[in-house]
Amino acid sequence: MTQTTVHSYFQQILRDWVENGRFPDTTVEACAPSLAMKLGMAQDKFTFDTFIHSSQTPDWCLRPLDYGNTLKGTLYLYLPTKWSDFQKVENAIQVTDGGAIRQTIYLLDRADWQKNLPNFFQQGDVSGFVYYLISAPDFHQWICCVEEPTRVWLFAFYTAEDKILVTKADATDQASLELQLTSLINSNPWYGFVRTN
Repeated sequence: MTQTTVHSYFQQILRDWVENGRFPDTTVEACAPSLAMKLGMAQDKFTFDTFIHSSQTPDWCLRPLDYGNTLKGTLYLYLPTKWSDFQKVENAIQVTDGGAIRQTIYLLDRADWQKNLPNFFQQGDVSGFVYYLISAPDFHQWICCVEEPTRVWLFAFYTAEDKILVTKADATDQASLELQLTSLINSNPWYGFVRTN
């Protein structure tokens, strides 16, 4: 699958969910050869599931992210233990490691985010993405990668009924790309908000 094909496919299914409320009922993923190569894999062998941690893993933890009265509960992010600090900035929270920014997190109203989606697609072509259905109809996880010559931008959209948690991160080499993908894929911030029947 070429990068143009991956980008078009991602746009199509994300827009179908945003505009029509339709979403895949199973995991969907796609990856361009260039992104697979950055991860040291052949495209036909690549899967984002490689980065799933199925049990407690040394040097990783769930970190609470408290938005106070804005939410009736705490969100949890899956992060390397060395990414130990949260810094509040004007409209976001930054995850830092010794002063270096590792991720920037935005809590947005879903309706406002949806209006600004066309701006997101102007940031570059998506070269890889994965979609996970957490709990229909409201809880979804979208992770995508936008390649530039010297870095990969990563975006994660974690959706709830009327809110969305957006994480933006970047990676400049294979090790940092693997760290970011592991963090974003294993984070399920709305876990405590999903109702079970």
